[in-house]
Formats: sequence, C-alpha cells, structure tokens
Amino acid sequence: MTTLIAWIAFTGTGERPELPRAVYMASDSRITWGSSAHRWDAGRKLFSPHQQPHLFGYCGDVVFPSLVLGQIISAIDQGILFDPSDSSDRKHQVIFESINASHDRWYNVREQDFSIVHMFRRGVWPATAFSGWVISYRAKTRDWTSEELQIPTKTTLLIALGSGAGMARVHTRTWNDSDVGGTSRAIFSAFCEAISATENKLSGGPPQLSGLYSDQPPKTFGIVLDGHPFLHGLPLKPEMALSNIEWRDQLFQTIDPRSMSAAEGARRFVRPHFD
Repeated sequence: MTTLIAWIAFTGTGERPELPRAVYMASDSRITWGSSAHRWDAGRKLFSPHQQPHLFGYCGDVVFPSLVLGQIISAIDQGILFDPSDSSDRKHQVIFESINASHDRWYNVREQDFSIVHMFRRGVWPATAFSGWVISYRAKTRDWTSEELQIPTKTTLLIALGSGAGMARVHTRTWNDSDVGGTSRAIFSAFCEAISATENKLSGGPPQLSGLYSDQPPKTFGIVLDGHPFLHGLPLKPEMALSNIEWRDQLFQTIDPRSMSAAEGARRFVRPHFD
C-alpha cells in the first residue's frame, strides 16, 4: 500500500503574500504483496512531465496506475494529449477519460481499488493558481469518480490517502501544534515520521517528493536519508551526477549531495520540541 499526501504552500510574506507559491506531493516507496513481509521498498509512486505543470501520484493498486501514468506523462511530453490552450478542467477531463479508456482494455485480470491525485498550475507568477483532483476506481462496483480538491488560502495539507493516511494526519497535527506549524517543512517532516512509524508497516522506504512552483516546470527532488541519496525510491551512488537536481532531507532542508549535509547558505532546521 501507500501513504500519499499533497499540500499547498504560501509564504505569507513578500510580494503578494495572499497568492500560493507551490504545491507539493510526497509518497513513500513501499510496495507490498499481502503483508509487509513481502515488499519492495524502491517503487516509484510520483510522476510529472518535463515541462508542463502537472504532478501525479497514486495509491492502492500498483500495476495499472504506475503503467498508465507513464503513458499519460509521455503523451503530455509529446504534446498530443490536449491543446496547450485548453482550460485546466478540459485537460483534467482528457486525462481522466484516457485513464478510463486504458483500464477498459484490461481482460480477466484481478482488479483492485486505486486513487490517482492530479495537481495542475494555471498561469505563472503573479497570475498563479493551482487546481487538484482525485481520480478513484472501486473494483467491486467498477465505479469511477473524479473529485476536485478545494484549494485553501494558507499552507496546509490538501489530502492524505492510502494505508498510512490516518497516521500522516496524526503526525501533521502534532507538527502543526509546534512552533513551525503551518509550514511546508512541518508537513513534510510529519509525513516522513508517519511513514517510518513502526505501527505503519504497509508504508515505508525512502520518501519521494515532487513540487510545482509558481513559474517553473515540475521539480523532482532527490531525498537524502541517513546519509544515502535516493530518487523516487531508487538508491543512488554518491559518485553519480547528483548535483543536477535539488536534494532535501527528512526535515525539508536543502542538502548538498557532495557532502550529504545542509547546503552552504541553506536554512538549518531542527526537529522542534513536542510536549
């Protein structure tokens, strides 16, 4: 199973503090077969195109969502899925219909429930606005739904899904009660604690993190966990060209991949004290 979250971020300061600056999506990397005793802790669960402002993540069934999202991303990158001038609602509808049509070509396969979160940016700074939807499939009834997320006006968790969703919400509430509450670092740190909790056995492995800022293509972050680099759950070697992307740790600190410690000039974060 999975723990999948998405959140929106506001700075609250500077020019136009009332406007959102980013949306983020985070997931664990664990895929299980029946129980945590049968698992793979390096499964990719987050996807994004190279240039177009979309983020995707899934939970539930693994095979169909991971395969179809690869196809959707390729079609977006090739510029053939929809017209760039289409509205955000139209683009999402085409994505929803494409996923549905692909699933219709499954034959005599054991089906499982799954959900796909789709985040999208309309316009660039200062005309930035974000939209989000949850596509869900229920195998027992073969029902499809697509529900739009309500976008708030402050930094907050938009949605938590999967087997570890309850644990993610509990840890988020704890961090929000601290002196760093209401920040992206609190949400991501709480998420990392939730997926590493011993009682959450169906989620685990390295965290995965993607972001969509107000005026840039989607960003895929590498994660440094216990001094080791990972990308989408994939363990990497330190001698690789790691500086080509941005790296974060479990406290959301910007990490220098050469030293595996906080980057020069980056803000230092520590875990707050909880009563």
